[in-house]
Amino acid sequence: MNALSHILSEPDLSLYRLESTWAPDLLTFCASTPLTRRILNRPEIAGVEFTRNLQEAVTTILRNFPDPVERNRMREEGTGVVNFLRSGLNFGIRDALYDAWGFNAQLTSFITSQRARDQFGRWFIRDDAYRKIELPYDSTIFIGEIVATGVTMNNGLQIVGRMAKNLGRPIRNLVFFTIGCHKIEKALSDFHHLMRQTFPKYNATYLFYLEGKFHLADSRTKAAIKVQGTDLMRTPALLAPEFELEQFEPARTALERCVIYDGGARAFNPHAHFLEVASYWREMAALGERGMSLSEALAERWPCPEYFLDFQRFAQEKNKQWRGVGEKILEDLYQAAGERRSRAFKLAADEPGSLTEPARARLQSLEARTPDPGHP
Repeated sequence: MNALSHILSEPDLSLYRLESTWAPDLLTFCASTPLTRRILNRPEIAGVEFTRNLQEAVTTILRNFPDPVERNRMREEGTGVVNFLRSGLNFGIRDALYDAWGFNAQLTSFITSQRARDQFGRWFIRDDAYRKIELPYDSTIFIGEIVATGVTMNNGLQIVGRMAKNLGRPIRNLVFFTIGCHKIEKALSDFHHLMRQTFPKYNATYLFYLEGKFHLADSRTKAAIKVQGTDLMRTPALLAPEFELEQFEPARTALERCVIYDGGARAFNPHAHFLEVASYWREMAALGERGMSLSEALAERWPCPEYFLDFQRFAQEKNKQWRGVGEKILEDLYQAAGERRSRAFKLAADEPGSLTEPARARLQSLEARTPDPGHP
């Protein structure tokens, strides 16, 4: 069972301890910030703006690092940042460490670990030839990455671990930030065990999920449009309350194909990103034209059955998932879902083809933002 236990609530950060049966040896957290909610709920935010928002969110988390004793032990000269090219650059951890802790001269590494799918649908590593890895002695390593299958990270972390062993450079901690799913926990657990076997003084592996532990689309995911092994979906998933609150307004927020899409393209080739998002909404509009209702689309992407219970039973269900959050946010969530419960919304959303209008409106707004850089 997964559950979030409340640790901190500030205007710029809500922090939860995530109790996971997948990897009990990890120190796992879920962080929600206005900036990460903004970028995960608005795929039209791309380019430098996307990267800056993500970097500033990481800075905020570092300023509120939940293990103050170990934080006080960390030093600039013992800090290493590993960037997996290219989406790992989005997290801006090098700059975030400077902004949060004043670390100016940490060692920064770069590595490729690109996945591909073979003819049988299995994932493998296609390219991990480029490695510029710098490891300080007795280090804390920081990594940020968007994680779907975990294949890239498992391969890359094993490379880093073996290099640390071969160079005789003990690693003390790994701090990992992700927009991802449970697959990262297996990769981090394997690394954690390797470090414990190799370096007896290895201390801890810290994992920070941003906004939630999302669901990776697979063959069992009931969605008309999905990219298996790539799409990180809002359901079935464990979301931060603050992120979940924003799924109700507007309704199409919860209908996005993926919470992040291709992070590398979104930052470094925004035109390709906009084309991908627009293509999805074009397909959604076509489904509407063939008769799919808004209710059917919401049932695939954001069914939220607990919000249709009375408030007391709703609160009981949510308190199993979120511990110590307080009644105020539960009331806000329940109220935000009021339109979904209304008779007027249900009648309109149940109408065959009612997906068409919101899908076309979304597509129109995206197409207005998609200039082709190859044409004047």
